[in-house]
Amino acid sequence: MSSRRCARLPAMLVFALALVACAPKEKPEDVPSPDTIACQLDGTRIVIRFLADELRMLTPDGERVVLQKVPSSSGVRYTNGLMEVRSVGSPMAQQGLVFIRDGNASNLTGCAPVMVPGAPK
Repeated sequence: MSSRRCARLPAMLVFALALVACAPKEKPEDVPSPDTIACQLDGTRIVIRFLADELRMLTPDGERVVLQKVPSSSGVRYTNGLMEVRSVGSPMAQQGLVFIRDGNASNLTGCAPVMVPGAPK
């Protein structure tokens, strides 16, 4: 091998490694979130995450709201004094969720788990 070819070998090796590094990675498959749902509130999307003692919500206008879990005679109730989310049965069952603001109650409809990237394979 000529010295000229040997001099180009490291540059070619670096180029080949760069191509491999830039190759598209396989995207992990999306899976349903175990604690976050998206629902429709009067035709707009609202995202709700259920934690042990609180509910975190992203309203349609981008407002982040935290509601604390409080005792309820039936179902589950979360409130911050200004807003409230109530459910009948398990909140993650995505059925019977009601959003209350300024005394006006609206049913949350079309609730489904938010899809998040799964673990890489």
